[in-house]
Amino acid sequence: MRHEWSWRALAVTVTAVTAVATGCSVEDGGRPERASSSGDRAARGEAGADAAERSAEPQPRTRPGTPRRTAPPPAPSPTATPRPRPTFLVARVIDGDTLELGNGDGVRLVGIDTPERGECGFDEATANLVRLVEGRNVTLTMSDEDTDRYGRLLRYVNIGTTDAGLRLIKNGRAVARYDSRDGYGFHRREPAYIAADRDTPRARCARAAPTPSTPAPAAPAGDCAAGYSPCVPVYPPDVDCPDVDGPVSVSGTDPHALDADGDGVACE
Repeated sequence: MRHEWSWRALAVTVTAVTAVATGCSVEDGGRPERASSSGDRAARGEAGADAAERSAEPQPRTRPGTPRRTAPPPAPSPTATPRPRPTFLVARVIDGDTLELGNGDGVRLVGIDTPERGECGFDEATANLVRLVEGRNVTLTMSDEDTDRYGRLLRYVNIGTTDAGLRLIKNGRAVARYDSRDGYGFHRREPAYIAADRDTPRARCARAAPTPSTPAPAAPAGDCAAGYSPCVPVYPPDVDCPDVDGPVSVSGTDPHALDADGDGVACE
């Protein structure tokens, strides 16, 4: 009887230890209790929601059919409009390379030279510049210097896109001068002027018609200087063109110095 009680006590002790280890209770016969409750389910749901929230960025909600607003593109910055260059009225042309503006300023064209008054080609060069600029508005561009010793402005003169100085060279009425080749400063259009001068033949000036003059008394036969035709009296005394009936062909030494330009024809 004592032994039977001992075995029962041992069985109860083993059952209790097993119940504690497996989560069962002695009262419910050793069945394991389900570890599930509303609190546990809520905890698991919150953990899943947190994971989903961390794995995806939230997207803005828009109404169906409503276009999403975007920032307007930046307005283009305004570009500066180039200011037109001022123009000046040419009141009159003085000669082939000099003119006077409507405000009274004198302008000497840069980098060219034309015949002076009384020289062959003066009238033609002056007339050429008159046709180009007189009475018209021109633009002026400064070169390497501002003024010359006479107070005239040193400028390139343009009518639209036409360079008046370059045009005179190409027409054979001017030569490229007053540049770095003859002691002056280099100017920006110098290469173009020199090239045009090199490629353009010099225009010939018109010869003035001979003016009638009182014929000189005919020299006696044998008193004509050699090399003149018609007869020119023997030197001395000195004879000038008004004293002879020109033009005179000169083929000799020209002791009277009648052929000033050396072209073989004197007193034209």
